[in-house]
Amino acid sequence: MAQNVVRYSPDGFSLHAATTKVYVCITLSGLSSNGKSLMADVTFLNSFSITPNYRQRGQIISIIWKAPTHPWVKVNTDGSLLGGHASCGGIFRDHKGSFLSCFASNLGQLSFLEAEIHGFLLAMEYAAQHQWSRLWIESDSTSAVSAFKNPSVIPFGLRNRWHNCTHGGFQVIASHIFCEGNGCANKLANHGPSVLKVVWWDTLPIFVREDFFRDRFGTPSFPYP
Repeated sequence: MAQNVVRYSPDGFSLHAATTKVYVCITLSGLSSNGKSLMADVTFLNSFSITPNYRQRGQIISIIWKAPTHPWVKVNTDGSLLGGHASCGGIFRDHKGSFLSCFASNLGQLSFLEAEIHGFLLAMEYAAQHQWSRLWIESDSTSAVSAFKNPSVIPFGLRNRWHNCTHGGFQVIASHIFCEGNGCANKLANHGPSVLKVVWWDTLPIFVREDFFRDRFGTPSFPYP
């Protein structure tokens, strides 16, 4: 605007008037903006008398693993996909939070959802072998957990096996937990690529002990908002 005035108006336009106009426009724009400010913007915004508008943090929630009620057995499962290589893992605990068993499986070239579903299948098959009539499956994958309400989510090649597991004469429920509360299963799943097919432990592996005792003593974890 100032350039046009200088070029086409005989009255002229001062540099001070131009900078003042720019300053006012930026200030009014900044004050009416709903955008969120970064810490790096503060000095710049202050120079225009604009109050920074910071992003509000989400509600901080406490994630605590909880043992099931008797006679339920809870198994936390997780899947992992690194470089197209899939694996899964899971850990069984009773109503006191005591360790029962755990597993890690090397699955090869599969999708992440297939890895999660394989974790469910192995857990249900193991529970059936041990005649645990009530099994609570907990996972940090909402899409995998939804398979219990919507079986069409199950990959076609796994549907017969899924049907046999879910109609095995025992009660199964599934729920979601944030990944911060699923540390044991996550470490078991990440251990999967280092094993051949499936490995079961009847004693607690060293590499999951820290997470196991955090769960056992009810130590909370806090996800980043």
